[in-house]
Amino acid sequence: MNKKQRSLNQIKEDISIRVLREKLPQEWVVHSYGADYGIDCVIELFDFVDEDKKIAETLGENFFVQLKASDCIKYTKRKAYGRGNVAKGTLSINKKDLIEISVAKFQLDMSDILTIQSIGIAIPVLLILIDTNTERAFFMCLNDYIDKVLIPEDPHYASKGSKIIYIPTDNEIINEKDALVPLRAYGKRSKMYGAFALFSYQLKEIWRIQGRAAAPHKTSLDQAVNMIKTFIDISMKQDIWSGHEFWEPIGRSFAELSELKIKLEKGVKDEDYEQLLYYCSDYIWHRLTNLANMYEELVREWFMPTYLAQLTSYPDKSDRNEVHEKT
Repeated sequence: MNKKQRSLNQIKEDISIRVLREKLPQEWVVHSYGADYGIDCVIELFDFVDEDKKIAETLGENFFVQLKASDCIKYTKRKAYGRGNVAKGTLSINKKDLIEISVAKFQLDMSDILTIQSIGIAIPVLLILIDTNTERAFFMCLNDYIDKVLIPEDPHYASKGSKIIYIPTDNEIINEKDALVPLRAYGKRSKMYGAFALFSYQLKEIWRIQGRAAAPHKTSLDQAVNMIKTFIDISMKQDIWSGHEFWEPIGRSFAELSELKIKLEKGVKDEDYEQLLYYCSDYIWHRLTNLANMYEELVREWFMPTYLAQLTSYPDKSDRNEVHEKT
């Protein structure tokens, strides 16, 4: 009778889990997800709340992980051309704009891809690829990859047995503050989508008061000011404003809400009622709701193996423009 044995895949799995834990802050928690149905673990973000770093508190933020390990990863270059907005139409490329991206290639089963696609975009699922030879770890947000790369480049992808995922080697997981910014951003994504829905609702209610939406509802100045104050308080309590120092529109919108709150506390004259509503709808809440548009068009393309992503995702790389070539 044979003794208990371990397969090479089991050994790689153990290595990948160990490496992943080593690459993440010690206060973050890796929750195993049980049987492998497309998700291997959930990473929950914590931050220390004391100077001695003895007590960590959950941020209420997490992301799913599809964890893969390989000892034969192929590293290569991927050509990325300028292109139109794939959220608005079919792929249209401009071959005059070209960037060559260093990538790691990994073949992912279609069953995994379709499972992740069914989860939607509000909960990010990251493919984390571990090179068991070098113990480097790379990430790719699969939800975004499906929408921004896979579907535009291969509309019939679902009929394939698998697809190659191209992960920029700049997407390396390193336990350093700046390098962890992308993972923190993915952890906050569900809160962002919740806030986007809230801002959209609030804008529609302001439009109703202005008579610009279905079922208009005229109100007095006092009622309108009270409603807007309530909207401001609820909005400012959303847990999206901190931890997004890398995305300037968030900071600007919070500052504008703060300024509006101060103005309302000073009082509003009757003759300024219409102007107040216009300022709220066409300036403050227009910019708040536009955050969702920018998130879809820009943020979701960050860290992809695309031309736009290379120009916007790695601002600390001083040599970024040096890899830009014109054909």
